[in-house]
Amino acid sequence: MRFPQAVIFAFAASAISAISSGTWAAGFKDIVVSKEDSDAAQGSFAPDTPKIFVSAHLTKEVPSGSDVNIAWIAVDTGGAAPPNYKIDSVDLHIGSLTNHVKSAMTKPNNGWPVGSYEIEFSVNGKVMETTGFTIK
Repeated sequence: MRFPQAVIFAFAASAISAISSGTWAAGFKDIVVSKEDSDAAQGSFAPDTPKIFVSAHLTKEVPSGSDVNIAWIAVDTGGAAPPNYKIDSVDLHIGSLTNHVKSAMTKPNNGWPVGSYEIEFSVNGKVMETTGFTIK
């Protein structure tokens, strides 16, 4: 089956635009989720992990004066929490010399519930980037 050139061009242009705008608007790079405050990224953690850290560098799309929120969300924990439950969040005001943000969550008393989690990075109330991790 052949597609008209106009359809192929329109699809390619929209794909390039989506890729460019997603990268351009993200505002965050080098996002690292880890069990230590380090640059060694991890995608999954044990239920007894004492603390989980996240850090990210800001790009020029997050100017001085912006308000950044980092939210920790339990996406699916098999009923231990409602779906997409916001566990906690931290609000940060970005100063002229700020180019890095970070946050951490301490293990709940009974351990981390097994499941999937997400960390949302918002700028001035708009979600700009998300990253996920699992507890296995």
